[in-house]
Amino acid sequence: MKNILKRAISFAVIAAVMMMLFAACAKAPSDEPVKTEAVTGNVTKSPDGDAGKATDAPVATEAPTQEPTPTEEPTPEPEPTAANIEKGTNVALDAEVDVSSTTGETHVQWGWSYEYINDGKIIDTGTPPSLGWTTAVGINDDPDNEEWAEFRLAKITNIDTVKVYPTVGGSFFPTSFEIQVSMNGRDYTTVAKVENNTRAADLSEEPFVFEFDTVMAKYVRFLATKLFDVPSSLGDGILCQVAEIEIFAA
Repeated sequence: MKNILKRAISFAVIAAVMMMLFAACAKAPSDEPVKTEAVTGNVTKSPDGDAGKATDAPVATEAPTQEPTPTEEPTPEPEPTAANIEKGTNVALDAEVDVSSTTGETHVQWGWSYEYINDGKIIDTGTPPSLGWTTAVGINDDPDNEEWAEFRLAKITNIDTVKVYPTVGGSFFPTSFEIQVSMNGRDYTTVAKVENNTRAADLSEEPFVFEFDTVMAKYVRFLATKLFDVPSSLGDGILCQVAEIEIFAA
């Protein structure tokens, strides 16, 4: 009987100890708590479905609008102004002259040169003579070939009158011609025009006087559009001859 009681007590003690151990084990955490951190941005998942590392999504920013490069306004060309020249001044005297054709040096001694078309001498038969300008000899057999004499004035000038003088006996004065003006020597405007005159045929030295509305000019051109259709008896062909041209300031 005593042995049975001892065994029962031993089992009870062992059971109580087991219960205490079981309770202690139940209260103890099996693992350390997992630390978590707050993340921002997108979370990518790994192929096995677990959450991967957090990635920051790039924030879209608008490209700054570039200010347009300011363009400089072109400086306007100043309007041309005419020189203050006394009315009635013959500005052809100081002009540079260019011509369509001229004779050689041998004709200068006879009084023919483009330089004589604005030397202030209408017809001078003295020594040396000054008869005016003649085109090149022996090269023209067509009266429709144009010939011209251009005056580049010393200054931009307001003009309103031009005089054109035939040479001795009206010889080879053109039958049709124009008076033209320009500011650049390229673009010309006609301010006076003559067609089918008979100065040469009539042997007249009477000048043509053209009066027109005041116009500003840097260049003045005498343009012969039809020549006197009679060849020189000396075999010089059809010529254009002018004694003097005067251009007057307005």
